[in-house]
Amino acid sequence: MIDLLLILLIAALGSLIGCMTGLIPGLHVNTIAILLLSAMPFFSSLQNASILLSSLIVSASISHTFLNIVPSTFIGAPEEDTALVILPAHKMLLEGNGYKAISLSAMGSLGAIFFSFLILIPFRFLLGSPFNFYTIFKDIIPWILLAISIILIATEKSLEHVIHASAIFFLSGIFGMLIFNLSLSSPIHAPASPLFPALAGLFGMPTLLLSLKEREIPPQYIEEAEVDVVEAGKGIGIGTASGSMVSILPGVTSAVATIIALVARGKRNKEDTIVTLSAVNTANAFFVVLALFVVERARSGAALAIQEMKSILKWDSIMPPPSLCFFLIAIIVAGIIAYYATKFFGKIIAKNISSISYPLLGKITMVALSFLVFIFTGIMGICIFIVATFIGLFCLELRVRRSLCMGVLLLPILITYFL
Repeated sequence: MIDLLLILLIAALGSLIGCMTGLIPGLHVNTIAILLLSAMPFFSSLQNASILLSSLIVSASISHTFLNIVPSTFIGAPEEDTALVILPAHKMLLEGNGYKAISLSAMGSLGAIFFSFLILIPFRFLLGSPFNFYTIFKDIIPWILLAISIILIATEKSLEHVIHASAIFFLSGIFGMLIFNLSLSSPIHAPASPLFPALAGLFGMPTLLLSLKEREIPPQYIEEAEVDVVEAGKGIGIGTASGSMVSILPGVTSAVATIIALVARGKRNKEDTIVTLSAVNTANAFFVVLALFVVERARSGAALAIQEMKSILKWDSIMPPPSLCFFLIAIIVAGIIAYYATKFFGKIIAKNISSISYPLLGKITMVALSFLVFIFTGIMGICIFIVATFIGLFCLELRVRRSLCMGVLLLPILITYFL
């Protein structure tokens, strides 16, 4: 029997690892999972090694979804999970409310864990036996994504903007189709994904270039976010539902879940958007783990590493399998640690960032972002980054919503499903 104290310690360690990966743009928890999988033979003599290392990965993946809001807000460096969150969070930073954005995000992520536990049992019975909705849902998801794409384009302000929106959606979509066929190589031999340079260019660099017009970052108010409980609950509920829905689908990532949540949320302000999208990311990480036991499919690099490390016992009864119970404990520990860590690091940076010359900070950040793109994706990644930046700037010039650039993911997925 595994000692509960040992699981708690492993979960705490995993949470710290997730904090580190969340704070460093380009360093994803999937990279850590792959490294741990590679190191598995060295731990083979350790009793219950597979459960312990898997719990480490689970807690790190949850913690990562909390902390990655910090670089997105303060330096405009997005990941797949935060590409759309960066826009309202960075605006709040320029209004002196950067810490408030961080606080709202932490609340959304922690709320998502609470909501996820509430729908844990329904998720199991709806997608598994006796209802087995998973097979039905797989068939209708292409139509859901198509409807979302049409809504994104058709709800622009005027016919002219709809035409411009169509151009941006298809331009970014064709760009996505091209880059996913490219072979990238990292100079440090890290796993290289074209999504990092693509999203950094589509969302991060244009935001940084636009921010250079600001003379300085205003002093940041260090105050906790005051929210409407009902509205926040709606946002967290929608975000959790979107994250859980996407977690079971092949080839569909949490970035797509953020678009689903935005469309479902309807009219919203910056604060509501941050809460909703942060809930999406954490809920998706939660249900990707659960999908291993319910539909026996790995939908992320972290889940794939867990599946390779340990033989997964399908959840067929009312009570979860013992290994899933350990993972759920790790998730609770990670959520609590990451919540306070997010606010801690957010507060430190918010207190000091206004003392730095913002044009200088912007230039340093752009150089650092370009360097990270090169380190993790090589020369080909730099080329993707440059092209994506021009597409992002073109979107700003046409004055249509930036979420249309998510065509980089949506169009390739739709073509894969329909052709």
